[in-house]
This record gives sequence, structure tokens and C-alpha cells, in this order.
Amino acid sequence: MKIKFLPLIAVLFAATSIMTSCLDNDVDQITYTSETSITGFSLGTLHIDRVGKDKNGLDSPYVDTLDCSNYPFTIDQINRTITNKDSLPVGTHIDKVITSITYDAGMLGYTPKGSDHDTIWTSTDSIDFTEPVEFKVYAYSGVEGKPYKVTINVHQQEPDTISWKKFDNNPFSAGNLSEQKAVYANGKVYVFGKVYVFGKNGNGTHIEYSDVSNDNPTSWVAVTKNVPADIDTYSATACAGYIYFLAGTDKQLYKLDANSNEITSVNTETFEMLIGGNDIKSELYAVKEGEKGKKSGIYKENTWTEDANPFTLFPAGKPFFSNTTTASYNSDITTTIALCNSTTANDTAALVFNRISSDNKWEKRMQNLPLPNLENVTMIYYDGKLYAFGGGYGEIKPFSQFYCSTDNGLCWRPVTECMAFPAEFSELYTAHNKNYSCAVTPKLENETYRGNFIWIVWEDGSICRGRINRLGFTPKW
Repeated sequence: MKIKFLPLIAVLFAATSIMTSCLDNDVDQITYTSETSITGFSLGTLHIDRVGKDKNGLDSPYVDTLDCSNYPFTIDQINRTITNKDSLPVGTHIDKVITSITYDAGMLGYTPKGSDHDTIWTSTDSIDFTEPVEFKVYAYSGVEGKPYKVTINVHQQEPDTISWKKFDNNPFSAGNLSEQKAVYANGKVYVFGKVYVFGKNGNGTHIEYSDVSNDNPTSWVAVTKNVPADIDTYSATACAGYIYFLAGTDKQLYKLDANSNEITSVNTETFEMLIGGNDIKSELYAVKEGEKGKKSGIYKENTWTEDANPFTLFPAGKPFFSNTTTASYNSDITTTIALCNSTTANDTAALVFNRISSDNKWEKRMQNLPLPNLENVTMIYYDGKLYAFGGGYGEIKPFSQFYCSTDNGLCWRPVTECMAFPAEFSELYTAHNKNYSCAVTPKLENETYRGNFIWIVWEDGSICRGRINRLGFTPKW
């Protein structure tokens, strides 16, 4: 039953109680409470839009049901607001909502969408919450409670889907750059970050950076002071607050301070290759050319230590991508994974290497589910997982999908949902002569909803920025 004049009914209830108490002095007087609070609010089963597979294996939309009774609602008794801080999933229908509400003694009224008067609430009412709805309690004492504004939040983005944005008006100051490698510097040391790109063009090697501290790239700026000649652009590696790289015919070690953009040589140390950096232990993994060939080892605190069992199978002339994590069973032990594509003819899998700090040696990883030997492959650590992608291989088109590993490179599975590249990336890869690089902005300290971006830098300096939507949601709790 819907009644327009709830305040009048409440007054009649109060008057009835007074009249009853005056008929006979032997009848106890009834005093009704004037409390007008809503004390509990929850939802029932709602409808939600889903996408499934039809009998032909094609995407097919359908409507499913979703039990929303466990979604907590916060009742702010001071400001008289009720809302769910944990938003309902994308596609949830909130135009026909069944609610469960507890409140103080009396009656509960609400103003339906499009109406200018209150109506009595019942637990079977189907209410439209596409806009906030006001509820109020009418006490039997005749007191009309202040209204509560009820808002049901629904995610407008699929949380696990990655969204991309392209920045076109951002050319390199030095022109197109090939043989690129991008490095994000000092994400844990400084409050700002810069994406540095090492690359080559007709005028030699260049280093340029874009400040992305505000989650948007600034114009590219060339590093010009004390830049050595003949930089091995693929050697660029971030470690312990610096970017290390090799340059010159003897491949001397240099470091770039991302705070001042100062470049200095590191003693007179020379290496054949830099494989990666271990931020946790502040050490570089490198390869030296010795009397008996190339030997792997560690460079730390200005000291080179050759591995007891040197690894000699790192292919030359390729960019390596590495990531280091702490072992779950011992915080003093780290595991480092390094990856590059294979140059061996007919090799169908990319090369993955692993190193456990307690063993002090590299091993070639025997992959149970191998990563295809993608052209110009890149590996990143993102959202707690390893992802790899790159140019095509066989029937695999360039930038057609991510490959993910959750077991330190042992198994690589193609990502078939949510994490995806725009279709145009394959065309961009070809249009930019297969020249690109990639860096990842870590979550910025004390900034829960900032950072966490993937930056794809193309040959001309244009940038594509991607992020999993939930990593950018403003924290609710």
C-alpha cells in the first residue's frame, strides 16, 4: 500500500496513544520513542550484465543474478548518509533493487525517483537507485526523522581490464630513436620519476627523459652533459637509485644520477654486458670478457666478484629484462629472472635465466610452458606478476597479447581476458619500424591510487600509457 501523507499518519498514531491513556486512569500511559534512526541496510539479489561464450565459441551477452547481501554499507549517522564504499561490479542493475532495512520503531518512508512525496517502504519494494534515494523514519510519537541519503555505487570500469591512452604530441628532441631501452629511475628513492630512453639515430646515441611524476608525460628532454660516445643502449639498467650503462669501445661502466642528470664513470670498470640490477641487494649482474671467454659475476660496492660457476651462455647484442623478488621463505634470499629473445635459428622459445642469491650462479630456465620467441621481446613486472610481449613470431601478430608467468618464468600462459593491447598497437609496431621500448611506473609511496602505469615508447617519442583499472581506484577504506 502506498500512502502519500505519512507525516499526518504519524500524528494520528501519536494522538491515538494520548486518547487511550485518558479514557481510564487505571490504564497505563504508553510513551512512544522518538528515535528515528536507520540502523541497518543491505541489498538482495540483483541482475548483472555478463558476457559468455555461445555454442560457436563467440562472445555472447546475457543477464545473470548476483547475490549482493554481503556488500557492506556504511551508515553515517551524523551526516545521514548510507553508501557502499566497495562498489558493485560493472554492469549491475540498480534500477530495480530489493532492500533489507532495519530502523527504530515507527514507519519508514522514501521518495521514489520522479516523485515529490513519500511512500511507505516495504521489504518487497523494487526501488530505482540510479540516483540517490532519500529515506526517513516516522516515529509513533509524531517525530519526523531527518532524511537519509542512500547512494549505491557501481564500478564504471571493469576492475581487471587495462585501459590505454596515447600521447602523440611528444616527439623526441633528437628525432627518431632505434635500438631503444626505457628505464624508470628512482621510483623508491625520490618522490618523482623519470622515464629515460636510451636510443640511436643517425647522429649517434642519445639519452632522453620525460617526467611522469604526475602520471602524465612531459616533453622529452635530452641529457647532454658528459654523455659518452658509443653507448650500448641495450645495457641501460636501473639499480640502487642510479641508471648504469656501458659506453665506448672498451665498454666502460657509467652511471646516471636521475636526480641531477649527472653522468659519471664508475672507476675504470669495463664489462661485456649488463644483465640486470638487484635493488634489494644493491648489486649489478654483469658479464666480463676474460682470458678464457665471457664470465658472469656481481659488481657491488666498487668490487667485481666472478661467480664460482660462471655462466657463459648469455647471447650478445640483445637487451635483457630482469626482475628480482625476495623468497617467501627467507627475506635474505632473492630470485632474479632475466629474459631475452633467442638468436638461435629455429629456436621457438625465448630465453629465460634465473639466479638465486644463495647459489651465486645463473642457470638457463627450463620452461614447462615456454614463452614464444617473440621478436623484440620485453618483460615487465606488473601487478605482482611477470608479463612478456613484443613483436610477432610465426602466426602470432605483434602486440597481439600478453603472456603471464606467476612462477618466476617457469610457465608462460597467454592472457585471454582483460589484459590486452589495443588493435592499433600491431600497426604502430610496424609503422615505427619495430622500434619501441617499455618501462613501468611502480606504485608511488603514500599514493595508493597513483603510479602503476605501463609506458610504451615508440620510435618517434609518442607514448602509450596503460594501467589495470583497479590499480587506479581511489582507496575507500
